[in-house]
Amino acid sequence: MTRPFLAGFLLSLISTPLFAQGKDMGPAGQYYGQPRKLGAKFQFSPGPQEGGCKEVEWGTDAKGHTEFVRDEYVILERAVYLKCQDIKLTADKATYNFKTHDAVAEGHVIIDQGPVRLTGDRAVFNLDSKTGTLFNATGAMAPDMYFTGEKIEKTGEQSYRLVNGILTSCDIDRPSWSFHLASADITLDDYAHMRGVSFRAHNIPLIYTPRLIWPTKRDRSRGFLIPRVNFHREFGTRFELGYFVPFGESVDATLYADLNDKEYNGAGVDIRYRPSENVKQGDLNAYAVNDVEAGGVQWKYSYRHAQDNLPGGFRAVVDIEDFSNLDFFRRYSRDARLHTLSQIYSSAYLTKNQPTYSLNILADRRDIVSFASIDPKTPPDRQRFEQSPSLQFRTYPNRIGNTPLYFSLESSASHLRTSGLITGPEANYYRADIFPTLSLQLRTPSWLSIRPQISARQTYYSASLDDASANNPFGSNLVAVDEAVRRFYGQGQVEVVGPSFSKIFNRALGGFARFKHVIEPRVRYLYTSVVNDQERIIRFDTVDTPFLPIVRHSVEYSLTQRLIGREQGPNASAREVLSFSVRQSVALGNEFTNATGGNLPGSTVPPGQENKFTPLTASLHANPYQSITFDANASYGNVSHQFDQTSISANLLGTGDRADKYLSFTYFASYRQPGQTSASTSSQIRLNTGSSLLSDRIRADVQLNYDAKKGKFLEQRYLLGGTASCYGIALEFRRYLVFIPQEKADWNVGISISLKNVGTIGTH
Repeated sequence: MTRPFLAGFLLSLISTPLFAQGKDMGPAGQYYGQPRKLGAKFQFSPGPQEGGCKEVEWGTDAKGHTEFVRDEYVILERAVYLKCQDIKLTADKATYNFKTHDAVAEGHVIIDQGPVRLTGDRAVFNLDSKTGTLFNATGAMAPDMYFTGEKIEKTGEQSYRLVNGILTSCDIDRPSWSFHLASADITLDDYAHMRGVSFRAHNIPLIYTPRLIWPTKRDRSRGFLIPRVNFHREFGTRFELGYFVPFGESVDATLYADLNDKEYNGAGVDIRYRPSENVKQGDLNAYAVNDVEAGGVQWKYSYRHAQDNLPGGFRAVVDIEDFSNLDFFRRYSRDARLHTLSQIYSSAYLTKNQPTYSLNILADRRDIVSFASIDPKTPPDRQRFEQSPSLQFRTYPNRIGNTPLYFSLESSASHLRTSGLITGPEANYYRADIFPTLSLQLRTPSWLSIRPQISARQTYYSASLDDASANNPFGSNLVAVDEAVRRFYGQGQVEVVGPSFSKIFNRALGGFARFKHVIEPRVRYLYTSVVNDQERIIRFDTVDTPFLPIVRHSVEYSLTQRLIGREQGPNASAREVLSFSVRQSVALGNEFTNATGGNLPGSTVPPGQENKFTPLTASLHANPYQSITFDANASYGNVSHQFDQTSISANLLGTGDRADKYLSFTYFASYRQPGQTSASTSSQIRLNTGSSLLSDRIRADVQLNYDAKKGKFLEQRYLLGGTASCYGIALEFRRYLVFIPQEKADWNVGISISLKNVGTIGTH
């Protein structure tokens, strides 16, 4: 197919489409929403359906003129009115025939029937059948759709005919957009059959179609969605068509068919359901496309379900997703999330949370996906970790009687599988873990807190690493064998917070009435017993490699300074304005080293190097105003004797008259360690900002991601949009880097036009 063929196909298709109703249209042509009980999107609102007209009330104002012949006719002039049941007709002049029930009205004619109002210059209307014709007429459809016509006929209780008219959601006198119709037959709670339809922007014709069918149903109706066109440099031009199908009041589906001029044709389905208030989410999305380059079909799917109030007080959540070839969809899809997606995670669980405990039945799968494959036709490598299933039980710290002792517990029983690991083994085994903790809450002054705690961990594994792998647990080609291992270790710790020192400054500054300065030291001593058979453990998650350092003795210490300000005003509250902390750990026994597998989070001890001290970490947080935050972090290595990592972030949110503005800035960098290559360093800057312009008529947003080390933008995104009373326009330019398998720059341009009460037309 060629682009001219696609254009011709589009014109022929929209000549007789049946558009769907009851769907919300999102920006850039995206469709979203959920099943709902709503009236028709565009519909006339009928009045009461009553019997024929038997008694007529008529009259004029005090200066009006009346000519009356009993049982024959009445001629009324000046502010006249005729009333019968739910019909009221007003005009400058009217003649009513008592035998035929016909009324002929002229000048500022208004016919009201319940919530329906029709106006015109002249009308012929039968009050008994409630049908008639208005000339040079105007009217309205709910919600906010207006029409005008050379002639409007009311042909039945729920049927109308419009001749030579205009349909719009804008100002009827000077519409920004409108449908110009040669004629239309409209039936309430059914369809409007339009002929000779011309879509215009102001007075400029843009699209013409001989016929157009639009639903006027009170409920959601099936039909085609507004088509979309997608232009892609690699995959060519794609024409996207959707068909919406409701199934009752709580389920609907959208079927998609995509035609491509390079034969990358695709099809998909979106199913949404909300059968009860307990079902918070129910969405299934599936899509398949012909991959010409690979000579096969690529697919993706996702399913999400969330439900409360199940038997036994459980809650269920399902969230699964998968791709046949993630590299392909990184190039093919316009979803920016896929370009940074490194893990495909799916899970399904039942959970029950109580004040004292939680119970979870979990099945999940985590695929770590490479960012580049050698051959674009080949899916990238995956490392898979599965729990199928895992039973997890946890108790929160509960006081034991009237004692100062508190007991908590973490436990699990899991069936685990690993495959495709680069350094780990292929394994299919079982694990049972129990981790009880007993803590003591001592009575101390308010400026001091002492909390001792002891815990023990017992873990059973039905499989373990063989002897060769156990001697080199960080090597490659690790092998698992069916030899059970029971691992046990105990831990004891004492955490001391304080003594804390504080001072109050009764000085008003920057919207604060007074300040409180707090100096808070914190020390935690941790003792870990010998961990037997740790080198034989297959490492799956943090149960196998705890966050706590596996060294015999260690002390973590920190010093934090806080500045707390109380805001001015009668209902003012106190909040932290500024804080600064430094922290570090020291090993009292064995030294910290990568070989133990027990570094503290964020530590950067190079492989094979040991040190009694972890890096010194400093953190600064400032929040002088509710709309301003600033954070800075730095890590100084004791081995490298240099800064290992630094980061700075700032956020500014507008308030009051500037609530439309925002600015977010982030800088983070890691530095080369002694003995490492320059490739281990990185330095990136992220900037997000946006504001309204020209008295809120235009909205501009910018998103930038810049690699300062390489001196190039990883992503640039510029958005510009504007809204008026009945339409909106949005423009987007996006340029980004992808790795498939080599680094490559790609870009796309999008435009969308949103018409009030119609939907969104555009590319994406």
